[in-house]
Amino acid sequence: MVSPTNRFLTRDHAGLIELACRWLDALGGIWGAIAVTVLWSPWPGSPPRAWPMLVVINLLATLFCFQQNDLYRSWRGRPYSDQFSRLGLAWALASLITVLVWEVLALRPDIPTDMLAGWLMANLFFIGGQRAILHLSVRMFRKRGANQKQVLVYGAGTLGRSILAQTIKSPESGFKVIGFVDDNPAIKGNVIDGKSVLGGLTDLPPLLDKADEVWVALPLSGMNGVSPLLDLADQHRVSVRLFPDIYGLTLFNHSVSELLGFPTLDLNVDQMTGINRWIKNAEDKVLGLLFLMLALPVLLVIALAIRLSSRGPIIFKQRRHGWDGKPFTIYKFRTMRVHKESQGALTQARRADDRFTWLGRWLRRTSLDELPQLVNVLQGRMSLVGPRPHAIEHNEFYRQHIQGFMRRHRVRPGITGWAQVNDLRGETQTIEEMSRRLKHDMYYIENWSLWFDLRIIVTTVLKLFFSKKAW
Repeated sequence: MVSPTNRFLTRDHAGLIELACRWLDALGGIWGAIAVTVLWSPWPGSPPRAWPMLVVINLLATLFCFQQNDLYRSWRGRPYSDQFSRLGLAWALASLITVLVWEVLALRPDIPTDMLAGWLMANLFFIGGQRAILHLSVRMFRKRGANQKQVLVYGAGTLGRSILAQTIKSPESGFKVIGFVDDNPAIKGNVIDGKSVLGGLTDLPPLLDKADEVWVALPLSGMNGVSPLLDLADQHRVSVRLFPDIYGLTLFNHSVSELLGFPTLDLNVDQMTGINRWIKNAEDKVLGLLFLMLALPVLLVIALAIRLSSRGPIIFKQRRHGWDGKPFTIYKFRTMRVHKESQGALTQARRADDRFTWLGRWLRRTSLDELPQLVNVLQGRMSLVGPRPHAIEHNEFYRQHIQGFMRRHRVRPGITGWAQVNDLRGETQTIEEMSRRLKHDMYYIENWSLWFDLRIIVTTVLKLFFSKKAW
């Protein structure tokens, strides 16, 4: 049994980790300043006169930008690639502020450009390295059973079972499900993936003494039990998280807003209108052209390698659904030997697919086969970031089995997306796997912002090296 004292010690670890991150971020900037002072100054102890002032300004800017980008939150159960993409963007913003101060105060004669650039890069190295060591250490301890939060799942339906499966797959998240609570008396005592249904709401009080959190995994129609649950949780000082199963409804956007002074839940509101659409188009055209110019040498080398290594076209073309469900032709580097599919059928690529060429297997593992889609972006048929387009045959299948599936086409499809950076890519073997991908696509659509897109782009680059699903 977990005592109340131990429970609060466990809960407070998030605050300790947050405090450690703040100190490490500040120290990272100081380490960078010391390293650059030693390397650039003619003798240690004789830095430029304006150096201490600029270091302080950079430290304040770094801590402020990191705070604004939610880098001092608890990352328990959240993807660390998201943390480091936020860190990279926040560091860039803090560095920009530092450079502007350096320029406005005319510090170039005192602090040379190469010294400033070296210092800012050293900051990123030390801050990122220290954070990586800290969080890898935390993950290692959690995998060994330390710093685990004990969780009761309220709702033993499909959503509750999916949550349990995910916690079992991710021991490093620091959450351990100790059992289910469900108001259906017929399933009391049932065992689901090794976890028992311990009872209903009336059986909850003694169970709360063993838990740190209760996760509510109910459909909207079953929310009547949430209010008494909150009262019980308050008495036992247990946190409650809500995982509403709203994806079973025909929704497009379900964000919270205010209308006429009343809080409202927006069930079907399109965000990609007006200025947002203009910003999205500008992002695609500017960044798409920049990435295409940078990737041009790589494109030419890959095209030549495909031509020399196997027979067939260099570019693979396929019809897919785009914006508003309109078909378009997508471009990819060919990764398979030329073959024929049965009429009206399309076989998904599998990890051990014998149709891959040796070069094609490497291209898929690195995602370089997707580079020609930069042309689709400049054509206005795709975006850099958005829901990945599926083959028309696959869409026809899933639209019949998943309610609201085609609503992901309310925006342009993307080269990368929120689902892909969360490792939801590759072959989908079950309806549930595609449903999870759809949930992430819908989350992206309803939470879109330019900053969100930039985070996904940076995370995509990180995932090229660390993705578990790249093959």
